[in-house]
Amino acid sequence: MKTQIGVLIHLHKFTNIDLSTQGIYQIRVSVPGAQPYLIINSTRQEAISVNEVDENHICYPENIHHQYFYSQGFLIIYEDEEMLTNVGCAFRLEEIQLNSNIQIQMDLLFLDIKSLPDIHSQNFTQNVIHLHSKMKPISHASFQVPNPHHYNQMYYPVDFDTNHFCSVQTQIFTTPINISFAKGFVEEQLKLQLDAFINQTINVLNENRNSLLDQLSKIQSDKKIIQLSYKVQEYNIKNPDLIKQINQSFYDLHHDLYVLWCELISILKDNNLSLLTLLQQDYCEQMKQRWMNCILSYSSQNKNISSHVNQELAKNKRHSLKNTEFQRIIYTEAIIPLNSHPFFFRTTYQRQALHQMSNDFRDHYVVLLHGYQGTSYDMRYWRAILKIRFQDQIKFILPTSNEFVNNKSIQQQAQDVADEIIDYINHERVFDFKLSFVGHSLGGLIIRAALPLLRQFQIQMHSYISLGTPHCGYASSKSFIIDTGLMMIQKWNKCKTLQELSQKDNKNIGSTYLYQLSTFEGLEWFNNVVILSSHQDYYVPIQSALIQSIEETNDPKTLFYNQMVSNIQSKCKRIDRFDIDFQITKKKLDKLIGRAAHIEFIDNLLFVKMFVYLFDEFFI
Repeated sequence: MKTQIGVLIHLHKFTNIDLSTQGIYQIRVSVPGAQPYLIINSTRQEAISVNEVDENHICYPENIHHQYFYSQGFLIIYEDEEMLTNVGCAFRLEEIQLNSNIQIQMDLLFLDIKSLPDIHSQNFTQNVIHLHSKMKPISHASFQVPNPHHYNQMYYPVDFDTNHFCSVQTQIFTTPINISFAKGFVEEQLKLQLDAFINQTINVLNENRNSLLDQLSKIQSDKKIIQLSYKVQEYNIKNPDLIKQINQSFYDLHHDLYVLWCELISILKDNNLSLLTLLQQDYCEQMKQRWMNCILSYSSQNKNISSHVNQELAKNKRHSLKNTEFQRIIYTEAIIPLNSHPFFFRTTYQRQALHQMSNDFRDHYVVLLHGYQGTSYDMRYWRAILKIRFQDQIKFILPTSNEFVNNKSIQQQAQDVADEIIDYINHERVFDFKLSFVGHSLGGLIIRAALPLLRQFQIQMHSYISLGTPHCGYASSKSFIIDTGLMMIQKWNKCKTLQELSQKDNKNIGSTYLYQLSTFEGLEWFNNVVILSSHQDYYVPIQSALIQSIEETNDPKTLFYNQMVSNIQSKCKRIDRFDIDFQITKKKLDKLIGRAAHIEFIDNLLFVKMFVYLFDEFFI
């Protein structure tokens, strides 16, 4: 038996997320054992973006060379720069065994800007032609097609690796184009088991035919007439012309598959955006379905999260969880065992029925705010994944006024952040927009403190998300290392922020800044109030991060602490609480002192992906 497989790779758009080095970039694709034979240039359907690569900086055309397909080569200089490649290639794999997999390799090629002539020269593209041979692979992505004898389609936002962080919107299609048998093989199969033979060959081909036909019908709006040949029929083993009938069925099915394959190529050329949108939606649903295995509890009961119970549940689940088979085309670097994923415990506090405001705003601005002594760069993964998931639906505000700050009060920092946000929105000249916030650690407190200063935007408020934020300070801390560290830092540099976090800024706890902050307005304006913690985070007490009360005692600090919790909760119609269990493999000081989990909220790319895709309702 011989099988010919068609493989289509389409690269829609390249986006620079966090490429550290300027230079020429290019995508190279290969399918071991296959020959590229057709380049597919798609008709542009999008408006020109302000972030697009200058046409004078498109250095090399797309081409086929030996077993490789090359996209355009383009010069990347700026952050967020985009290259609408809009190009694909068809490969032909002549022979493949029945139970074999197809491997697809995608390489990111690079040539440093230091090796280039003057990039501002009018003859720049002519001057770099001879340098193409010096481009070297710096990262790669690999794919596996586990069922090549079936029709397969998949979309992936290929991001290579965090050291070469970019995104390539990639579509992959495979289908058998031709399956042929020697006459003796058919006769032998008839003697053995006709039903199994038909089920594994003709019926599978017919399923592929119908899958392709169904996919094309979703895209084509003009009811285009396609001439197909195959007719479903019963095969009678006593019929002397049975082999002839089977051969005719194979011929008709191959004809139909080839016609539909050509039609798919035509759609990629003329109407790629519609197909891309369908596959993107399918990708989101597939990843959600897979990652749902990592949500261990979902409750609407108004009860506290137990860190000890969650820790034991997560430990047991990791040991028992079997990796679910991913039946689609597998992005090898991205589809990793589920037991190495973060696990989510979710509970929902709901005081009254929630009536969300209209979401018909045109623009959505998301403020990303770093933690203590951090920078806006700390939030790069959140910015990157939100951009990949929602494309141009979200715009970002990354305040920089508090970078490396350690001697300002929380209120002073909040004033600076509020001023930046107001200036940014005024400069944008927008009115119909949504405004959301994601704050890590101290950033979550600064956002809360800034809300009264942003009262003019209260009807635009959509989601407030805090990541490991000490909402109620450190009164519930049980970490001797952290308590001692806070005390030493305060004595050393008289840090106003840490004094306020530990409620040492006033002898009367009811007059401390954090207690006063618990009475501030703002959280009641949001459709979604979402707070995340980790029971592995010893930097921020889990009760404080989740705004949860602690057991009643006669200790005045505890009484004031619980009153702060009550003050904050009373403003919120609903609070979604998440306790995250990370699979932390680091064996450094960060893990020893409990800091590792605290920074996982911003440094764990897989966690950020999972949260954004699983709970995308917070950003829509």
